[in-house]
Amino acid sequence: MNKIIACFLFCLFILSACNSPADSPYTEITFIKKSALPDGGRCSGVAFVANNKAYYTLGRNNEKQAQKNTYEYDPLLDKWIEKAEFPGIARVNAFAAVVNNIAYLGLGFNQLTGVYVNDSNLKDFWAYNPADNQWTRKADFPHVTTNKCISFVIDDEIYVGFGFNGFGFDNDMWKYDTQTDKWLKLKKSTALNRAGAVACKNDKNIYFGSGYRTYNMNDWWEYFPETDSWEKRKSMPDNGRINAVSFSLNNRIFVATGHHFGGDMTTGRYKSDVLEYDTTKDVWYFRGNIPNGERENAVSFVLNGKAYIGFGENEKEVLNDLWSFEL
Repeated sequence: MNKIIACFLFCLFILSACNSPADSPYTEITFIKKSALPDGGRCSGVAFVANNKAYYTLGRNNEKQAQKNTYEYDPLLDKWIEKAEFPGIARVNAFAAVVNNIAYLGLGFNQLTGVYVNDSNLKDFWAYNPADNQWTRKADFPHVTTNKCISFVIDDEIYVGFGFNGFGFDNDMWKYDTQTDKWLKLKKSTALNRAGAVACKNDKNIYFGSGYRTYNMNDWWEYFPETDSWEKRKSMPDNGRINAVSFSLNNRIFVATGHHFGGDMTTGRYKSDVLEYDTTKDVWYFRGNIPNGERENAVSFVLNGKAYIGFGENEKEVLNDLWSFEL
């Protein structure tokens, strides 16, 4: 019996070692604290960058109330300024993407109507022009899965997919043409269906992974738009996470924060780490932790050569802090 236990523990050690981060050639990231939102903490909202400013909207506050107010962040002044309110229903778990300095955002979940209700899955889609501070309604999303989707941009088209529809998980993919205001259905992904995953893009590559589909996911994929196909890459060096953030800084890929979801056994499983994926070597590096930063449902954005990560929530409260770093 002792030999069996020893063998089992040895196998666990080997599996853990195989999925550990590689030795990083970089020094640990140094974070700088930035200004918080004027109205308190926010989680499950969206952030985007246009015309050298960042924006935050939607999400919910510490009282678990969904919000519609929009704030603009000026990096030179380190200051948030309130802008035109989002005109649709207040919501959580939406997405935002930017094409030619116009932000497109929508979908998400209406928490007031309940989980297993079709009307909770919001399909409306909007454009925001920071130049004139105006919102414009666009063509609705033509699918029922709108909660915790992924998104990324290629040229003038916005790709949206995966997510939760109130009854199950999805791996459908769609793209929206900003020039024609039309949606086109793509092939289902060969990656398993899920919600709360991340996707990000550098100048050449699109990557996707993590999330939840009744269990936590740590797989990592590359997407090829020319063939509408997916190829599996090195899995993330953890046991899976949901509601993380991802971004590309100087053409390098990062994933940070999130939550290893385990039902009633989730205490202490919020994450503050920042991981870097080396696209050339197909390996992961640990780069540091956000100060006092264990959280999920945060936001991230890249502005003027700096990455920003902030807000979100942990098991105790909704957070109202913002941190930046540069390479």
